Amino acid sequence: MLDKTAINWVPVFLVLVLLILAGGGFFVSNLQDVKSGDQLQHHYKINNNLWLYITEDRNGDATNTIINRFYLTDEIIGDEKFITTKLKYEIPFLTGSGTISHVNVSDDYTVTITYSGKVYSLSNSVDYLLDGQQISAHLSYIIN
Repeated sequence: MLDKTAINWVPVFLVLVLLILAGGGFFVSNLQDVKSGDQLQHHYKINNNLWLYITEDRNGDATNTIINRFYLTDEIIGDEKFITTKLKYEIPFLTGSGTISHVNVSDDYTVTITYSGKVYSLSNSVDYLLDGQQISAHLSYIIN
């Protein structure tokens, strides 16, 4: 009787081990950094305190679209690699496969962005430093 019970539990144990290994392999394969392929494309001075940085991800083959990430922050001084590394830890206010044609900043920290193209994600606010103080700017969009 004991032998028959042991034989029935061996396949169950084997299936559980295989499920744990498959789940672990799937988890580890998805740990890669999403922004690891980003390259700095442009940076523009919007006003004395605010800069627009654009990174581009070309990791993929012919079927993957180019992904642009747009950041509004204070000036980052350094070479392209340093800027890209620092932006990896920032959250882009807009992610898409289009372009920004105009940025307007008003006195009450409202930023109006004119964008055309496909949008993957966007935010309605952005935080940045101004003279050592944290500023939260409201974002509004004109999307063509």
